[in-house]
Amino acid sequence: MLSCSSREEDILGHLKYYDADALVFCLYDERREDFAKLRSIKAYIKELGCSLVVAGDGTKCDEFERLMPATADYTVRRSRTTTCPIMGMQIDSYLDSMAAFRKNRPRVLTDYEVGDSSALKESGTPASGSSSTPLGSGTSLDDLLAAAAEAVNEMAAMPAQRAPGERRHVLVVDDDSSMLRMIKEILGDRYDVAAAISGKVALKFLETRRTDLILLDYEMPGQSGAEVYEKILQNPGLRHIPVVFLTGVSDRERISAVLAMRPRGYLLKPIDSERLKKTVAEIVD
Repeated sequence: MLSCSSREEDILGHLKYYDADALVFCLYDERREDFAKLRSIKAYIKELGCSLVVAGDGTKCDEFERLMPATADYTVRRSRTTTCPIMGMQIDSYLDSMAAFRKNRPRVLTDYEVGDSSALKESGTPASGSSSTPLGSGTSLDDLLAAAAEAVNEMAAMPAQRAPGERRHVLVVDDDSSMLRMIKEILGDRYDVAAAISGKVALKFLETRRTDLILLDYEMPGQSGAEVYEKILQNPGLRHIPVVFLTGVSDRERISAVLAMRPRGYLLKPIDSERLKKTVAEIVD
């Protein structure tokens, strides 16, 4: 199970990269405009063969169904007798019933996905959802792809332009899911917060999305925070993004190693909520 923010871009990114069996939209204190986001991605969910599951208390589920009729494929209501573990079993049972369909469905590119360059080279025709205009004579496909990649890098290198009053975005990278949830709860009222469970997920996210700040766990299995930060610095399109390390080690030698990488700052675990809020505000507000 993966978690992400309620931003439409984050949801689409997770669905695209992880071939999810279901998008579970947990209802708590969402606004009507949050519900409306699902309408725009419903077609994409359907093309993937992915199910939209809505979970929450009865009142919220009723409100969702009133505002968004026929949107959810499956609804799980929490009650005094239907507790979270039981809701989980209900979702498992529903997904089991969908397993045969997903196993046999063909995998196709959708209008939301970027055309696969290898498929283009083999067929010489645009991928699904791309323009049907033929390639210009005298211009190789490799040259066109290189030019497109350069344009994307130039756009990514530009600092994110925000409209007045628009919420800033924070990407949190930590292998501890409870830490991700806690930080999202602390910052979620003021910022859009995306969560990544590993450095690999974070770097994939940054290929197509912008953020104003990265909160990066220093010690992670597989790919450490230091290794992730080095890759960020090596990428011209990402090196401008401020990075704050999260570390549970407080000895002088380890802190010196963190600071030697010249991040914007660091925060010691366990995270102090007020210190976290102040640090983020000083950087992005």
